[in-house]
Amino acid sequence: MSAAQRHDVHEDGNPGPDEILRSPEFTELIEEIMTSSGRSRESVTEEVSDCLKEMATVPSVTSTSQLIWKRLGKWMTRAYSIDVDENGLKALRELGKDASLIFLPNHRSYLDPMILRATLKKHGFPVNYVLGGDNLAFWPMSALAKRNGIVFIRREFKTATVYKATLRHYLAYLMAHKCNLEWYIEGGRSRTGKLRPPRYGILSYVVDAFAQAKDETVYIVPVSISYDQQHEIGAISAEELGADKSPESVGWLVNYARAQSRRMGRVHLRFGTPLSLREGLDSVRQQELDKAAERGVEPPADLERYAVPKVAFEVSYRINKVTPISATSLVTFALLDNDERSLTLDQGRAILRPLLDYIAARGLPLTSDVDLSDNGGVRDALATLIREGVVSVYAGGTEPVYAIADDRQHEAGFYRNTVIHFFNTRAIMEVALVKMAQEEASDVAAATWSYAKKLRDLLKYEFFFPTTREFAAAIEREVALVRPNWEHEKDDFDAAATLDILRTSNLHLAHRVIGPLLEAYEVVALQLAAREPSRPLERKEFLEECIGVARQWWLQGDLHSPESISKDLFSGALQLAANRDLLESGTADLRRRRQEFAAELTEAVRLVQVVRGMATETEWLDPRAVERVEEEI
Repeated sequence: MSAAQRHDVHEDGNPGPDEILRSPEFTELIEEIMTSSGRSRESVTEEVSDCLKEMATVPSVTSTSQLIWKRLGKWMTRAYSIDVDENGLKALRELGKDASLIFLPNHRSYLDPMILRATLKKHGFPVNYVLGGDNLAFWPMSALAKRNGIVFIRREFKTATVYKATLRHYLAYLMAHKCNLEWYIEGGRSRTGKLRPPRYGILSYVVDAFAQAKDETVYIVPVSISYDQQHEIGAISAEELGADKSPESVGWLVNYARAQSRRMGRVHLRFGTPLSLREGLDSVRQQELDKAAERGVEPPADLERYAVPKVAFEVSYRINKVTPISATSLVTFALLDNDERSLTLDQGRAILRPLLDYIAARGLPLTSDVDLSDNGGVRDALATLIREGVVSVYAGGTEPVYAIADDRQHEAGFYRNTVIHFFNTRAIMEVALVKMAQEEASDVAAATWSYAKKLRDLLKYEFFFPTTREFAAAIEREVALVRPNWEHEKDDFDAAATLDILRTSNLHLAHRVIGPLLEAYEVVALQLAAREPSRPLERKEFLEECIGVARQWWLQGDLHSPESISKDLFSGALQLAANRDLLESGTADLRRRRQEFAAELTEAVRLVQVVRGMATETEWLDPRAVERVEEEI
């Protein structure tokens, strides 16, 4: 079906829930439910109809609601101008002429759908069907939203079998009519600035529906949405520290809209390489068939379910890959983790200069206002951060000095964390080199790689790492940036010489990139180790306990950053502990394994501290730091 035909069906024809219910797909669904449940046709039809009316939407360019929605979106997003990848959109428009496109953006703000919608509309795309949680389906917004392509989905429906079947068939119906879909793969807004682990729910329904289709063409489009600054980060940061989330309502919406009155810079839209759903499923299916053949066993019956996490992971990886580094992320990168010191502009430049050189060497994506040659855009970002109270300035001395304002570290960390995925391999390499040197390894390359793999395993719920082979190549690349041509000098590549080179490097990233994450994980690990093995663990209570302990440690100076006081990071640590079978009640063996887990995190945190000392030595030329580093090593 062409784009023109698509408009005929969904803008002029306006198929409503009743018409969709009469389609062959839903007639077949009703028959299936009747057969499996033994219920009457009338009863099943009524329930399917109710579910369909709850979720179905009919976008129409001729309706008054479209105009109202457009004006509402323009007013809500007035704080921003839009920076978009024009070439990427042009290619997508061509791709979408004969295919259904599934836009999967990251989720930073409630404004994301409005900004993406306005951008796609401006560039000639049909209205997306946007799948969102019914927590936003409050009157009068719900009726208006449903007329504008918003498909409200229940937050929980695990046991609602008819609802699940109706949703699956509705998605299949939309794809069969070449409609474009959109939802937010993280399932909720990022709490830390990093991309959250993907939610598989909706994607699994799409994969099921697609697998049953005959010849549909569907492409998944990874979308990166990032903001120079955001009004809502303060509330998100408070929630990370334990505050309750404000429920959505009309009053909440009015207050949220009023907060968008000040200019906050730009929002940056980037589109990753589209992923053919057919090719993705075929690739995973073949991998599973090959595995089964190698083991001499029957392949799984439902091969598609193995594809869902792999497709989700690949989409997340592609989102991160195109997320641009902004001036705001650079400013906060420089001002965070400086042992509570304020910086002059020159000192900030001294921290950023080697980072910018590294960014240039890697060819990493940048927003257009960042000029690597003269720190362009940084001054404007700094001024806005000062205006918003995230950065404080003291100008009563010989020159102004800048620092992250009290109690605003989480907000600053949010902006910095939007880009730390670009630097995690370098950070891991730095810590692995320190570990290798302290162990006086005879085989430097093997020892470095061994500990790098352990760190990757510790952080696997925080970053989307590439395959083992790609990760190994990335570690080698990072070592080569520290010591060029090392692979040709292996005879001279000893532990002491390597550490000297790292120490005198002008770029140290581990303490800024993975330091706060590992300290948060250490809090969880130590609390688990101190817990009686027989005592059941209740998640909410345990997270509150970790927040309280972490607050105490911060006040006592035992945490280097209050960013480590984070429900999101503690949840990641719990996920890792569950992966290692450390959460269920057990015996003395559980106590030992929990203690080993805590020791592993404590060691990683200690090694990061060595790198922090190196950074202090090179950034501040502090002789006391030199002594501390030498003592640690």
